[in-house]
Amino acid sequence: MGILTQGYLLQGLLIFALSAVVIAPLLLWLARWRPAILESQRRRERLNDQSMRILSSAVEQSQSGIIIADCAGVIDYVNPRYTQITGYSKEDAVGRVAELLNNEELTDVNNISLQEALQLGASWNTFMVSKRRNGEHFWQQVTVSPINDDLGALSHIVLNIEDISDRVETQAQMEKLAFYDPLTGLENRRLFRDRLEQGLKHLRRSKKSMALLFLDLDQFKRINDTLGHDAGDELLCTVAQRLRDCVREEDIVARLGGDEFTILLADITSADDAGLVARKILRSLLEPVTLSTQEVTVSGSIGITVAPEDSMNASVLMRNADLAMYRAKDQGRNNFQYFTDDMNIESLARMSLENELRIAVANQDFVVHFQPQVDMARGRICGYEALVRWRHEQVDVISPDRFIPVAEETGLIIKVGEIVLRQACLQLKALQATGISDQTVAVNLSARQFRDHKLVQMVRRVLAETGLAPQWLELEITESMLMDNIDQAISILSDLKALGVAIAIDDFGTGYSSLSYLTQLPVDKLKVDRSFVSNLPDSPRHTAITTAIIAMAQRLNLQVVAEGVETEPQASFLTGHQCHILQGFLFCRPVSAADLPEHMLRMERRFSPGRDAGAAVLTH
Repeated sequence: MGILTQGYLLQGLLIFALSAVVIAPLLLWLARWRPAILESQRRRERLNDQSMRILSSAVEQSQSGIIIADCAGVIDYVNPRYTQITGYSKEDAVGRVAELLNNEELTDVNNISLQEALQLGASWNTFMVSKRRNGEHFWQQVTVSPINDDLGALSHIVLNIEDISDRVETQAQMEKLAFYDPLTGLENRRLFRDRLEQGLKHLRRSKKSMALLFLDLDQFKRINDTLGHDAGDELLCTVAQRLRDCVREEDIVARLGGDEFTILLADITSADDAGLVARKILRSLLEPVTLSTQEVTVSGSIGITVAPEDSMNASVLMRNADLAMYRAKDQGRNNFQYFTDDMNIESLARMSLENELRIAVANQDFVVHFQPQVDMARGRICGYEALVRWRHEQVDVISPDRFIPVAEETGLIIKVGEIVLRQACLQLKALQATGISDQTVAVNLSARQFRDHKLVQMVRRVLAETGLAPQWLELEITESMLMDNIDQAISILSDLKALGVAIAIDDFGTGYSSLSYLTQLPVDKLKVDRSFVSNLPDSPRHTAITTAIIAMAQRLNLQVVAEGVETEPQASFLTGHQCHILQGFLFCRPVSAADLPEHMLRMERRFSPGRDAGAAVLTH
């Protein structure tokens, strides 16, 4: 045997020997552990089966509609929620191409199309209007996710749809609350002011003219008081429609509040164009209006100012139009007047009022009236709102509508507010001395007061001087005051809350507010504005808004108060929707401090002990 052959033989024997040493034990180990390995494998298979059953059940019971399609868009599967949302059965859908997947015009918020997202292997979502099988349109949020195979190629597509119609409708209602007058549907003051500012910016570039018309209805208060608020609201809506009909589509009509309207005429050739529109409006207003069974005729007074001739400042233009409107009223109503420089003479009268107001502040010629708030659930008076009146030597009592704007503009509101707060606290303290210990008093803060850096210090001082415990004081602010500087507002409210007083947002829903900020504000109470309450329960729009505000307040653990309650149906509707604290003429008009105990006693007696307190209604 050759040497080479012997070498191969020895190498083979060596390998065999090593194999016997290594492989034999390995075979023995495998034989010993093979049952355990097989059991582990079966356990993994059972877990996989269980996971698949759980996943399948989750998809079947999902509250979102789910569609699974192949890479060509042909539907393989839809879950039960899909059929509930769309009305299409499983048989209707499976085997058909999902139309959404072929819509190349749809893009997401980043302007990426669905096809581009699928090519990138990325998820994609959008909001869109779709149609149910019965033809009804609805809003849906769609999320599309690609499923790739082991080689990275598109295998299936999963579509997740949610019916967000209620959410979109709620958002639309809130936006309408923020920017539009809830009664007439016209733009509100805040949005109109923004339109005016934008119009002035455009005017600087275009070198054209723009006219601002300020309209106030003549004798509206008389009609409102005689025929009631419902008739007054109906009249305002009719006027709003007539104003729309008198202007071009690009012109802007807004309701500032009450019976005050503004019209912005853009790109006019001359001031005469505004006069033509004003004449058209006045003729339109003179046409009789049928309110229920009563036919009435209303007229208007219009003030006109023109930019850039009169001013390029929005505030100045608003003031000019206001002055011109008052000149129209002085000229016998039912006419229009252009603003002229001599109208500034009228400002002298305002200065006279300001001077008299300064004297009144020095002499503290103010009285506070109180309007009770009733807790219908407990059948008792739970608090009061303090309302200021000016006691004037020549005209008896001046309502706050006349002097508060002047006080606000001049800064006198700071001292007036302190006088009101002190009187309110003293009066409640006096009531507590008679044995009443669980009623609050609400005092309104003006925008100027709220911005005053000494506000918290003043409130602390008045509480200390009057001896009223802070938990019985409630400070009311409007939502528009909050949004001027939300961070500053939160800081001020936090400092006030630290004193122990309660905070309420007055006239909620009539101005602009951000719901995201509402959760951050340290407030205790929302007051539903009288403009919503006055149309309850007959107006579907106002009932929807009111119930939405009540529900939102409850979700945020806030108390809710309805003001301006004048009828029993209004009270019944509100208590039926869990708004139990009511305020308005149905129960009591604002009364002086001297007359308050008598009215309190009369109101409390109206709650019969044998009746359900929540159903009891107080009358004045």
